[in-house]
Amino acid sequence: MKNIFAIIFATLAGVSTSLEAFINGELGKNTTALVATFISLVVGTIFFFINICLTGNLKTLASFNDINPKLLLGGVLGGLVIYFTVKSVPNLGVSKTLTLIVVSQMIVGFFIDSHICLLYTSPSPRDPKTS
Repeated sequence: MKNIFAIIFATLAGVSTSLEAFINGELGKNTTALVATFISLVVGTIFFFINICLTGNLKTLASFNDINPKLLLGGVLGGLVIYFTVKSVPNLGVSKTLTLIVVSQMIVGFFIDSHICLLYTSPSPRDPKTS
């Protein structure tokens, strides 16, 4: 039963990725890819900051200094995802862009899960029924 929420969240991530690619691609047509990426990240930052304040997680945000600096690369990678998507969608369209993104995510995800963990986390636990 606990996996149902993970499945729902993963599905919502897929839907959000598709909509984000389309919207940011259009934004990039009206500005540049770099400016569209910046606008998208600023709007996202404001959205999540408001949510952090509303949910009472401001104290957790204040413990920012305790985070391993390598883990902050996630923000850079997230920005690169937006930038590369904005550059790709006008030429390839949303479907082809997202297909390439999903395929590359699956390849890299398999490699991380089965061979290494780039940020010193442990690999995902294996289900003995499917291994």
